[in-house]
Amino acid sequence: ANGEYSINDQALINHQLDTLKRGLQKALGDNRTAPVIITADARTPHEAVVRAMDAAGQLGLVNLSITTRQPGKSE
Repeated sequence: ANGEYSINDQALINHQLDTLKRGLQKALGDNRTAPVIITADARTPHEAVVRAMDAAGQLGLVNLSITTRQPGKSE
């Protein structure tokens, strides 16, 4: 919800499209059929999810899933 991205629990340094693409490339290597699960906080703006989908799409990743996480009671 606060605009931060992470890949495999590793936080990215910013939310730029190129940073997302580099992180995905590093995590997946040449495996374009690996499953990619985009999980967003329920309060995440639609634009942030679309940016993640766009990064995956530009890399030719085709096995995408999208999930939502409800905020915890402390949030």
